[in-house]
Amino acid sequence: MAILIEQQKKSINWSVIIGVFVFVFLLFIGSYYLFFKQPQVIEELITSSGQKEIESLSQVKPEYIAIVDQLNKFYKKAEVTQIIQPQLGRQNPFQQF
Repeated sequence: MAILIEQQKKSINWSVIIGVFVFVFLLFIGSYYLFFKQPQVIEELITSSGQKEIESLSQVKPEYIAIVDQLNKFYKKAEVTQIIQPQLGRQNPFQQF
């Protein structure tokens, strides 16, 4: 007597396969929309308010000539006093006492 054992055929779960294809399709559509169609959306999400302030400050062009002129006027008004340094030690340290 011969016993034949056959494996049961596994049915294909079409709902899982369709769900994976829909997920991949939505992933590609979303990445296209974010990275190629409107990339400024990512920039708005990532940048903080502090970074936006830094960007606006970096675009300010100072007037260097006016700043230097103001510094020169300030330092010219200050009185210059000469510091008298006391003479320490002997002029020739190798000379005998």
